[in-house]
Amino acid sequence: MKEQCEKEVIELHKFFEQWFKSEIKNSDEIFARLEDALSEEFMLISPTGQVSSREQVIAQIQNGYGSRKTDEIPYRLWVQNIECRLLEGNLCLVIYEEWGEVAGKKNARLSSALFRKKDKTINGVEWVHVHEVSIPAD
Repeated sequence: MKEQCEKEVIELHKFFEQWFKSEIKNSDEIFARLEDALSEEFMLISPTGQVSSREQVIAQIQNGYGSRKTDEIPYRLWVQNIECRLLEGNLCLVIYEEWGEVAGKKNARLSSALFRKKDKTINGVEWVHVHEVSIPAD
């Protein structure tokens, strides 16, 4: 399950980058990749302490399609230093760094994510909870 969670973290962030840059098609079928990956009780806590529900996160990301598409302002998003912190039954807790770069300026977050096993998802796991904190990008 550890490998499934690590793969999911990498692949979903690649999806985000492609979605925001409109490198993939804006369709219900493509976007279902995200909807299928988030559990019904999914919660995101941002670095500012804002709590967002599954529905709020889905709407925000869906509305962000193409928001980073520009040739003049390069955009990148990637993850690194993924580490499994706990594997217990059908749950897995991982931490990872999420990095973004817009026009040469980097920002970073340390995220903890709780996953649960779920058949019929791309990587066999679903996101249950994510908590992000800002970290220095230098």
